[in-house]
Amino acid sequence: MNKEVVAILVACSLAACAQPPAPQQQAAPPPVPVAPQPEAAAPPTPRVTSEAQIAPGRWDVERVRCSDLLGAADDDRAAAAMFYYGYLAAKAGIHVIDVSQIDGNIKKVMERCAVAPNETVPQAFRQALSRRR
Repeated sequence: MNKEVVAILVACSLAACAQPPAPQQQAAPPPVPVAPQPEAAAPPTPRVTSEAQIAPGRWDVERVRCSDLLGAADDDRAAAAMFYYGYLAAKAGIHVIDVSQIDGNIKKVMERCAVAPNETVPQAFRQALSRRR
């Protein structure tokens, strides 16, 4: 497979996984307070950048962890899972994919990620889809 095509696919898929900052919503003014309000809550802790992100917009696909995948928005998670499905199939030399098995296989991978969030996504795919005898 052409390395440039793979690089473009990787970049596009991982860029889709990057989450834009959540828009700030203004809270409605509280009702007339009866007593003074306690100190304001601390701002939420910003999301830690994944160790797989080696530079802005650049990801090492072999180091993306299940926690990164699980923390992505639904559409981003679906796009990344499909990217990995094709990427790992190509890497394993698989040329024919039974599309009727994709949904079930992705579900197995996501279940594996849920129980092993520190595992890399490629490891989760191998574990979830390995043939057990």
